[in-house]
Formats: sequence, C-alpha cells, structure tokens
Amino acid sequence: MKKKNLILIALLSLQSLLFGKEEETAGTLPIGNFSVPTATQISPLLGFGQLLVGENVFFPQITGSYARGHSSYFNVIAPSVTYGVRDDLALFFLAPFDIRSREDSSHSSGIRDVLLQAEYGFYNTSGSDYTFQATVVANVQFPTGSSSKSPPTGAGSFSYFLGTTYAYTSFNWFAFVSPGANLTTRRHGTKFGNSYLYQWGFARYIKQLSPQGWVFDLMLEFEGAYTEKDKIRGKTNPDSGGNVIFATPSVWLSSKRWIIQWGIGFPIIQNLNGHQDKIRYSIDYNLGIAVQF
Repeated sequence: MKKKNLILIALLSLQSLLFGKEEETAGTLPIGNFSVPTATQISPLLGFGQLLVGENVFFPQITGSYARGHSSYFNVIAPSVTYGVRDDLALFFLAPFDIRSREDSSHSSGIRDVLLQAEYGFYNTSGSDYTFQATVVANVQFPTGSSSKSPPTGAGSFSYFLGTTYAYTSFNWFAFVSPGANLTTRRHGTKFGNSYLYQWGFARYIKQLSPQGWVFDLMLEFEGAYTEKDKIRGKTNPDSGGNVIFATPSVWLSSKRWIIQWGIGFPIIQNLNGHQDKIRYSIDYNLGIAVQF
C-alpha cells in the first residue's frame, strides 16, 4: 500500500481525538427539518454515510442509478438495509445489481460487489434550532461481481473504504462535507485504481410547499472523485482513471416513516485519462421506510 494511503487512513482514524467528547445540549424543537424522527431526517442522495438512524431502527431502502454516456450506459439498482445498533452506531449492507449496462458494443449484467459498512458518530452537538454531527465510515466490499465482464461489474478482489462526514442541520438548512478513500487490492496482476472522494452539498427546507406531516427540501450535491489508473495483468491501462465532479440537484420528501429522493446529475468536470466515454447525465433515486423495534 502506498505511503500516501497510509497517511490518509491515519488522519481519518484520528479525527475523533481532535474533536473530543460528545457535547450534550437541549433537544431540538420539532420544526422544519426536525419535524420527523432522526431516521427520516434529511441526508444526501449520493454522498456516502450519514446513516445514523437511531437505536433499534431497521431501515430498508431501494436506491438506483442510470448513467448515460455517448456510447455507454449503466443501469444499477441497489437494495440495502441499515440497522441502528445505537444512536451513534449503525451497520449498513448494500447488494447492487447491474440490470443491463453497455460500453461501446459490449453489454453486461449481474450482481456487483456487495458491501458491509459501519458508521460511528464520534461527535455530536445540538441546540434548540440546530445539530452538528461528525462520523467515521468504514466498509469492506466483497468480490461478488466480475472484473472480466465488459463493462465490469466488480473489482475482482476485496476493496476497503474509509471516510468521514460532517453535517450541519437547522430548521431550514442542511449542509455537509465528506472526504474519503476507496482502496482496492490486487488479484492475478489486476488492480483497479484507488479512488479519493470529496463530496459536499446543501439543502433548503421549502416550508410553503410541505404537505401536512411531510418534510420537503431542495438539495444540491457535488460528488468529486479522483481515481488512479487501473493495472490489468501487471500493465497500466492508460485509458482509465481521472478526476470528475458531478452536480446533482434533487428533491427530498420524508414523513415519520418514509423517505423519497430523486435527482438528476450533470458533470461539471470530467478530466479523464486517455480515451474514455464521458457521462452526459445520471438519474438517481432512493426509497426507504423506517421500522422501529
């Protein structure tokens, strides 16, 4: 593993020491974004983490993404489930499926790499009208997909993710920033490039349009990722890796049990290495229901 990867992991793991212990203050008033339970309060559509749903809450979701390029498309649906072990600890399992994807003249489908994730809230402070929360996120991705398909449905080996999230929520506003790193491993001389994520976004509660008992927000997210080049059978693939940033406006709707999200993303930066098809747009959605035990 490269030295810079080890340094990044060490910095992310030690952030709890910098923030100190959790600060306890009075609970927030049930107004605006806080008028629904923790499990269905606003969170990103595409950003990782921010899945602390509360103790003994079981939260199944269906997410999906359709991305269209000039000569390619990707259509993925991903059932998932989150379980709140404690208010500050949640486990998350995701099993994505490639319904049908295309790259040039090749098509593929099938299960992608499934992942198991843990998220811990190492810092939380709140007042009557706001909350601020910081979490650390770690997951392992199992090689259930295929790296030999075209386009591939998996990395062909185990991958590991580590990141942190920082989120501020008030009655009318929500903002977050999330850095992270996805580190792949080598198998039979093939290794997909490591990815370094930088995500941020904000949302505004739309009071006058909210139906009775529902929270309605308009959100804008930015998903940035720098990806290293792949190595195929020991040789570097020049047509891989690069830096991309997507802007994704979306709609958030939630009640005491349900969440509904929908958005459409557009690239604002696509600096890709070599010859790679560029994505023109993506359509993303999420549907979930919270069950309290």
